[in-house]
Amino acid sequence: MAVTLKRVPNLEKDRARDLNLPVSARIANLLERAILEGRYRPGERLREVELANLLGVSRTPLREAFYTLETRGLIQLQPRRGAFVKSVTIEEMEELLTVRVALDGLAAALAAENAETADIEELERVHSSQRTAFGKKDDSAFHALGQDFHNLIFAASGNPKLNSIYRSLRIDAALYAVADLQLPGESEKSLEDHGAMLAAIASRNSTNARDTAERHIRRIRDHLKANLPADSKSD
Repeated sequence: MAVTLKRVPNLEKDRARDLNLPVSARIANLLERAILEGRYRPGERLREVELANLLGVSRTPLREAFYTLETRGLIQLQPRRGAFVKSVTIEEMEELLTVRVALDGLAAALAAENAETADIEELERVHSSQRTAFGKKDDSAFHALGQDFHNLIFAASGNPKLNSIYRSLRIDAALYAVADLQLPGESEKSLEDHGAMLAAIASRNSTNARDTAERHIRRIRDHLKANLPADSKSD
């Protein structure tokens, strides 16, 4: 069975990949990309019938995909209520982003020292595309490009172990970034931060790169802590 995506807002540009995988695995991968790109927000319900019609599949492989996404830490399955994108709690957010302050600072410093010219050119391209997405108010593209920007910095660090640790945290970190970009004025601040990080890396100033990257993640952490609603706290 082919996963056929109909021309529906937000999902019409996606294509089913991994054609050698079972239908449920392809659906899981597609929905993972949609969640990490901010197309579904933390706490939002994934409506089974609507998604089955959208994807042109039966509800059985869709439910299997939901179970896969739950094991990946992206959604929560609630009895008699359905599937919801994993909610952001203040406590979990603060713990993870405190770790990210150190990791991102180190990655940026190493990127300033080790990045190839092609790495910097790609960072410039992604940052330019993110500015364009901001101007067009394309929130989904803006968030996806922001993730690409951070991924590139870790890849350019030249430290495979650091990149591996980052990948292990990336899903949870992406959910927090989605929540942060929903807050007023945050997209513009994030874009400015990325510009400062790019300038530091391009100038090979590892100290400035570390400082700007740490400041960026720390600001996101503090902004979320101050603005997430009280019911985001863990029980």
